[in-house]
Amino acid sequence: MSKKTSPWASDGLLDNSDIVSLGNFTYLHTLKSAAVTPLAQTSSASTPTVSEFLNGAISEYVLGGTPDGMRPFLVDGQQLTLHNSLNGATAHTWITAENQVLISYAGTTRGENLLIDPLSTAGGLLSDLQILGQQVSSAQRQSLDFAHQVIEAAAKQGYGTQDIFVTGHSLGGISAAYVAQQTGLGGISFEASGIPRDAHAAGHGGNFVNVVTLGDPVANYSSDIRGEQPFAPSFVSQAEGGGSLPHYGSLFLIGAQADQHDLTQAAAKVGHLFSGDNGGQVNPLGAALHPVSVAAGIAEAARLIAEFHLPAAEYTNLGVTPTGGFLDTLPAQIGTAHGPVLMVGNYSVAELQAFAETHATFG
Repeated sequence: MSKKTSPWASDGLLDNSDIVSLGNFTYLHTLKSAAVTPLAQTSSASTPTVSEFLNGAISEYVLGGTPDGMRPFLVDGQQLTLHNSLNGATAHTWITAENQVLISYAGTTRGENLLIDPLSTAGGLLSDLQILGQQVSSAQRQSLDFAHQVIEAAAKQGYGTQDIFVTGHSLGGISAAYVAQQTGLGGISFEASGIPRDAHAAGHGGNFVNVVTLGDPVANYSSDIRGEQPFAPSFVSQAEGGGSLPHYGSLFLIGAQADQHDLTQAAAKVGHLFSGDNGGQVNPLGAALHPVSVAAGIAEAARLIAEFHLPAAEYTNLGVTPTGGFLDTLPAQIGTAHGPVLMVGNYSVAELQAFAETHATFG
């Protein structure tokens, strides 16, 4: 398989600059290379609940959203946040009911925030293209820089790394997974694709879970879940190493196998665009010979994203009750949920992993 080159080879600004917001005051500064901070987190450590992780992740889609039961993590009296419209990197830091720090990274569209900052969505789409090319995106790298800043600021307030966690949905989940891989922080991602392997990363994956809905083309874009090949890289089970683009940490699959079958059929049609797995050469002849099939596959993939990539599946299947006002709860109503309702909202990361080992999590 040939290695792809990032389409943004000259994105030095996007990778090495950080916009950190303290309330309404925003400033730009160039980051120095941060040393990896030794962590003291294990898979059995006390963590936020599944509900807290999910509400934290989805709050990024709500204008002024605040996860229920949490308060902002403050530095000099203002919430420590990240926002860069050029690559879509956005995050907020919270203190949970357990008095732990949670970094929530935003997805591509940012929901209601699109209305006031459409440029950030465009920047997120550029990062999505890098991820589709199996590269570490600018948003992921900047999210890691921000995590190091949070670790440093939290230490000054008495929070150790055993009490700092990450979460996010879609692009936010991909950023959270990358941060966890590089630092060893624990957390949960929702509907995140796989990320490139890194043998030198600090994380071991034992304290991180990826919630993936069957049928979602974004979350299943990986090498460790069977279903989206040949559009996705070749399948290799996690037990056998996970392949070239695995999910970091463990998998928690929800939804219905019938929807994964629909995804497989759509991927096979779109697969005419490539010679072999994604990561090989684009095949114009294949597309020319099968234009109707490719178009049908793309249309089906778009339908599956609209149904199973959106938050309704996570809230319903995980048994999480959305909280807050109308706008806070609205994202939980968008999308489609199939499969069993698991009622794991009050579980910690370790309890969620243990549940997956002893129960059927999808139908």
